[in-house]
Amino acid sequence: MKSPVLSIHDVCKEFGTQVHALQHIDLEIFHGETVMFIGESGSGKTTLLRMLNGLDRPTSGAVRIHGESMHAQNPIELRRHMGYVQQDGGLLPHWTVEENIGLVPLLLGWEVEQRTARVDVLLELIHLDPHQYRTRYPIELSGGQRQRVAFARALAADPDIILLDEPFGALDAITRHQLQEEFLGLRQHLKKTMVMVTHDIDEALLLGDRIAVLKDGHLLQIGSPTELLHAPAHEYISQLLQHRSQRGSS
Repeated sequence: MKSPVLSIHDVCKEFGTQVHALQHIDLEIFHGETVMFIGESGSGKTTLLRMLNGLDRPTSGAVRIHGESMHAQNPIELRRHMGYVQQDGGLLPHWTVEENIGLVPLLLGWEVEQRTARVDVLLELIHLDPHQYRTRYPIELSGGQRQRVAFARALAADPDIILLDEPFGALDAITRHQLQEEFLGLRQHLKKTMVMVTHDIDEALLLGDRIAVLKDGHLLQIGSPTELLHAPAHEYISQLLQHRSQRGSS
């Protein structure tokens, strides 16, 4: 039986005494799969994602990476070996594309030539010409280009795990669809373990190997797109899928 890359066991998260952001979450994520966290605002999906790289800590329960407790690891070192993509990209505005992508390798002590070569490889991977884009600043890029660079930055040190917090959420529909298609190709090529937050059921069904549906801090179901479509385990999930069907027929 395969061992999980990431495991979440009986995790609860409280903010003060009134807000129960997560309640008794159990979840395992395996090598090479893409798992989507979906839910409305306040469902706990982003809090759960942040726990996977130590930005938030559980009030109770355990989060493990490769079987080792998150608490036993240096949080800064952990984040340097785990890619993270924010919704707005999170690029440093006063740094060039090359400097942004090469940030983690710089922190890890890579030599200049090694960083430059890695940046060029990643720019080619995300379909941006290195000679044209290496010296540009984020303000000189479109929204889609900024998200491509943010994804390249997450890949810079070749981490096993990539976390993505609604990476396509702020983009227009055409750009979003284009990047989703590119993501599918990269996912098959890279074979990384990826966890992505989304509020869009269509995106979850398109991009995920498995989908974790959260509501009010509870994990309602974790399953493949086929399992959710044919055997939803909760009325809330049925409603999500019904809204999707209504949009598609309108």
